Amino acid sequence: MPISIRSAHLDECPSLRAIEREAAQRFRAVGLEAVADSDTCSEGFLRSIFAHGVVLCAAEEDDAPVGFLLAGRLDDALHLYEISVTTTYGGRGLGSALLAAAEQAARQRGLSRLTLATFRDVPWNRPFYERRGFVEVLPDDWTPAFFLLHAGEELSGLPLDTRLFMRKELG
Repeated sequence: MPISIRSAHLDECPSLRAIEREAAQRFRAVGLEAVADSDTCSEGFLRSIFAHGVVLCAAEEDDAPVGFLLAGRLDDALHLYEISVTTTYGGRGLGSALLAAAEQAARQRGLSRLTLATFRDVPWNRPFYERRGFVEVLPDDWTPAFFLLHAGEELSGLPLDTRLFMRKELG
């Protein structure tokens, strides 16, 4: 079944939140039940990303979303807030296709890098991004924005010892 990558539509917010909820269940397999049980992105956050950032989706032939990417400008980069793909479509290259589209969106905005926060030891997190050219940003190189994001992750209860920031320079 062919999949397309396109800009998401604001009226698809309920579908994106359902994808996020379903995709988060994978975290149970790696002992991160709190992530699997956490709330999805708020409606307000999604609306803000639609207004000021990039919302891409992977859509089936019937145009129904099966994955998405949320990103926005942070410092001098396009920061990836989230990539989620339904379990049914996992392992089919949708995450890579969404990343490629995010790279294109960054270049169109005159940005020369992508950044993100992710889990250090979750197989579909850090290793996935490393295979696609991302490298860890060590705390000595964090910008003030990274410190604010890190504080937000702490407030949300994420296990900070397993988190890291990564970046990819776009050639």
